Amino acid sequence: MQVMARKKILIIVPTLECGGLERNVSIICNNIDTGKYDVTLAVLNNEHPFFTITNPGVKIIDLQIKNVRKSLFAIVRLSRKLNPDIILTTANHLNLYVSIFKWVFPKKMKLVARESSIVSINTEHAPFPALYHWLLRRFYKNTDLIICQSEYMRNDLIRHYHIPESKLRVIYNSVTIPDTNLNVRGDNEMAELITVARLSAEKGLDRLIRAVSHIKKPYRFTIIGEGSSRAALQELINDLSLQQNVFLAGSREKPFACVQSPSLFLMGSQYEGFPNAMLEALAAGIPVVAFDAPGGIGELLVNKENGLLVDSNDESKFAEAVEAALKFPFNREKIKATTLQRFNINAVMNKWYDIFDSFAR
Repeated sequence: MQVMARKKILIIVPTLECGGLERNVSIICNNIDTGKYDVTLAVLNNEHPFFTITNPGVKIIDLQIKNVRKSLFAIVRLSRKLNPDIILTTANHLNLYVSIFKWVFPKKMKLVARESSIVSINTEHAPFPALYHWLLRRFYKNTDLIICQSEYMRNDLIRHYHIPESKLRVIYNSVTIPDTNLNVRGDNEMAELITVARLSAEKGLDRLIRAVSHIKKPYRFTIIGEGSSRAALQELINDLSLQQNVFLAGSREKPFACVQSPSLFLMGSQYEGFPNAMLEALAAGIPVVAFDAPGGIGELLVNKENGLLVDSNDESKFAEAVEAALKFPFNREKIKATTLQRFNINAVMNKWYDIFDSFAR
């Protein structure tokens, strides 16, 4: 009996540092069936990895390149050496870069791009937004398929960049139960509020800090993460005299284990392609209070089932929603079970396999 050759897949990621994009690349690599697929992970710069690839069947190559703009020749050389059936790129600027120069890659190769944010919004923060928008409209169609993390992201690509629907698929991220420190809570305990996010402007941590300043019930609000906005956020905490209530805890390997019995997860993002930290909170059975921002938040949060959605940017209304959520009888076990059923790794990987197998050798 003839044994079918394994389909070759080359996955390319800028880094394996701490972040949602990197986390999901590591999940794909650690769970992919290497008996069926020949998988190589090329990291442009793997100098400071946060995530570890534990799947022994995945080959890892560090290209030692610190800038995507300087990576083309190395990626092309590697692709010609490996001759992959599929190249999976995993960050928007990298996706665009490879799609512009797709003509120099092996002709049989299929280019699959995984999007990690809302492209039209994210592009506004690029150095030359008008040029970047034009490049996306002109070249992004060169991809054979684009994987979106939410329906919102998919519709954004259709609306702003006229990507054919046939070239778009939605695959939600997977989740496992995070390590937590959960205990039975008494009614009169202090509310333990938690957020896990990069300390940057788009995560809306400043409006969360201002919002919790209106809460009357005793509370502690722990923000776990690092980033460029740390000094400004600490200054805001000081200005509002919240040093005894709001804490910047830094980056942690097991963020949900830092807080004993979290009452609520707070989501302040201005936009989110797919809110990974929020998904992990739900997988732990922690209800969420979130601003209804553009992106995938509204696709995960079901009002009064797994949290409360605040449909305005009013910070005082958000505070009211937090106090209401602290009194609401959420079924935490149901939140956990529903989340794990909907976003389990096996279901997600099967969707990836369907895509990989759809491209004939």
